[in-house]
Amino acid sequence: MFLSCKPNPHDGGRMTRALVFEKTPGTHFAIDAETLHRQPELLKPFGRWLDVRLRVLDTLAYLVCLLGVLAVRPVGWWTAGAGLLICVLTLAANRKTAGRLARTATERSTENFRQLHEMGCLWLVKD
Repeated sequence: MFLSCKPNPHDGGRMTRALVFEKTPGTHFAIDAETLHRQPELLKPFGRWLDVRLRVLDTLAYLVCLLGVLAVRPVGWWTAGAGLLICVLTLAANRKTAGRLARTATERSTENFRQLHEMGCLWLVKD
């Protein structure tokens, strides 16, 4: 359900939020969802509007936060907290969405799988 924190061997072992999935029974791979969320242009080769989709979802999350802050005066102080909470949860969901989009791309073709690995966003997880 949630993303796991795994060391990325392509990035010197830096801990990152990763989507772990099983490609074949007993073989687990991790996709660096945090990097894909920070740099959505990496998803361009796998789909036409994937990068734009992530940017729009992030913009909506920040807009909810802004609306929560702006609603403090006419509605109440609690709207700022609610807006911030919704923003944080939406950004976490968007991060996971980036990982899921990449996983779907790996399932479509082995070329996508190889390309994600060469980008440094996909690696084998040793259990």
